[in-house]
Amino acid sequence: MRKSRLTLTLLFSLMVGALAAQEYTSPFNHSLMDEKFYDLIVGESSGDRAYYHILDIAPYERDRKSEDYKGLFMESVYVVDKLKSYGFADATTELVGKTKTWDGVSATLWEVSPKVSKLADYRDLAAILGQGSKSAHVTAELAWIGRGTQKEIDGVDLKGKIAVTEASAGRVHDLAVKAGAVGIITYYSPRPLVDPIQIPNSGIRGANATFCINLTPRDGYALRDRLLAGEKITVKADIETTTEETNIEVPTCLIKGADANAEEIILCAHLFEGYVKLGANDNISGSAALIEIARTLNQLIESGQLPRPKRSIRFIWIPEFEGSIPWAVQHKDILKRTLCNINLDMVGLWMSKSQSFYCLHRTTMGNPHYLNDVAENFYHYMGATNKSFVATGMGRPDALKPVVSVTGSRDPFYYSINAHYGASDHEVFNDWGVQVPGVIMITWPDNYYHTSGDRPEICDPTQLHRAIVLAAVSAYTIAEAGEEGAAKIASEVASNAAKRMAIKMKYDLSLLNEATAENFAQLYRSARFNQDAMLKNETATLATVMELAPASAALKELVNTLQAGVKTTWTTNGKSIDAAMKIKASALGVAPIKSIVLTAEEKAASKVYPRSTAKVKEYGYGVLRSVPVDVMAKYGFNKRGAVNHGGEIAKLTVGGTNSVLDIKKMLDAQFPNPDSLETITSYLEMLKEAGLVTF
Repeated sequence: MRKSRLTLTLLFSLMVGALAAQEYTSPFNHSLMDEKFYDLIVGESSGDRAYYHILDIAPYERDRKSEDYKGLFMESVYVVDKLKSYGFADATTELVGKTKTWDGVSATLWEVSPKVSKLADYRDLAAILGQGSKSAHVTAELAWIGRGTQKEIDGVDLKGKIAVTEASAGRVHDLAVKAGAVGIITYYSPRPLVDPIQIPNSGIRGANATFCINLTPRDGYALRDRLLAGEKITVKADIETTTEETNIEVPTCLIKGADANAEEIILCAHLFEGYVKLGANDNISGSAALIEIARTLNQLIESGQLPRPKRSIRFIWIPEFEGSIPWAVQHKDILKRTLCNINLDMVGLWMSKSQSFYCLHRTTMGNPHYLNDVAENFYHYMGATNKSFVATGMGRPDALKPVVSVTGSRDPFYYSINAHYGASDHEVFNDWGVQVPGVIMITWPDNYYHTSGDRPEICDPTQLHRAIVLAAVSAYTIAEAGEEGAAKIASEVASNAAKRMAIKMKYDLSLLNEATAENFAQLYRSARFNQDAMLKNETATLATVMELAPASAALKELVNTLQAGVKTTWTTNGKSIDAAMKIKASALGVAPIKSIVLTAEEKAASKVYPRSTAKVKEYGYGVLRSVPVDVMAKYGFNKRGAVNHGGEIAKLTVGGTNSVLDIKKMLDAQFPNPDSLETITSYLEMLKEAGLVTF
């Protein structure tokens, strides 16, 4: 018995020692938020409730009734009703303009010879009717055109027939109609091997539009094989479509900050992507998560469990681009006091089933901001605390701080921190004329993106829960930050800056190590210039933290010290690159490079500092489109592809702290296809003539 107790004591001691070691070595990343507040947000929020919103709003893609266009859309009514029930008495739907939209009414496709069989019905699956289709009542023979190449079309008599293709209708429609086809049937799918019953949300455009019927690959293969076997098939297509006019609706609510004169943080999600597409993940998931974020924060703040933040948090549900653009144009007063934007777009995917990640896409160097590092901090924290101890040797099945839902997965948190990605509403905020840094949180890749397969069953309540928590804690951390909170954020930025600069150096050194005598000098030059670009960006990012406590001398001292530390990192990295360069030079049998000699063009560019004028923000969103056509033509920028990154060039002039050469370096450090120094200079001259930039 004594021996047994001794053994148990020894085992217990070993376990305690192992636990202590585990706590020391574990990637249990620190959080920028007080742990108690973080736990409250996790506990109060619910992925299941968000999932129920998806079920209520978009159980499947369905026909939108004509009367739905006359008043408020069901989605807008639903969001505002929920918000009011959660205590947002002032929740409302703003009308920011009018628009017209194509709408399907009905569509059937019947085979009438040699069989009598229904092939497709809009009431069975709305996606079978290609958007943009015109009304038609046609009985015609089918003609197989394969992939719809010009050669295949030329080899078939299409006059009065319906073309059947495996290609996307948008690509082949006009060619087929020009050859005499009266309509298109396609079974194109971007992922037929993943899902053989998936139909893309696609269609046809143009004055010559006829109609498009989308079949699933499973049904399309069967029809193809019959046609290839020489069968003569006749079908009857009955299609009704219309054009509807409607309001552009933006449901919105506000959690008021303690300081009525303080800034705002805006969270957004697109509730509509057009008005005929209803996708569960894209993007009712983001809209549902946003409802739950608003409820969670409001409940905790109003109950006194969370201190009311200094700054307000605004929520907007928008039609993608069609709503965010006019909203931004009409609310310049709000945007002037907005610090940043978090955009939730496709946040609910069941990631282990889809081999997906929850991605955070940062702003570009043209919009440096601490928001990137705040959000990244919580991503790392969520990742570290939502995986089993088994992964780090403890053998316990539980996570450290599980964020899971009752009906959701128990997956680890799969995430990825990525460079900038546009193509969603945060780009409206990032626009040169708006200048509100915005990030996107998104699940990707998505095997159901823009298809009929985007239904609630592909979503995971646990992933929704995590998306809710990440956006909520990121927004609240910024909203409540004073001097102390700003100091934490600044330290986070500086720590990540050193890491980012090291990662960039590592990549450049890998290229330098593979250099030839011919590209050796250029690769060395690129490595040093990339560090210059990183230094400019990281220093500017640290400077943005001052907006959280602009009167704080202590914060200013800290930011200055951290910026000096970044400069030290730049110096150290430069020495490391130089040392590696010398070794490579010896291996190649060439002379080491003593110093980088700027060309005459680069020297001139290093002395010119362009600065955005007041006219840029006065104009607001889309200011680059205000450049007169004749001025664009004068500089050769009236042609597509004349400049690759015009928007980024323009944004890098804000504040006037970057020389033209700095802008070139920052483009090179970010993009695989940067513009030449000549192009950048000419583009800036054009902006100067348009009154948008001064030198």
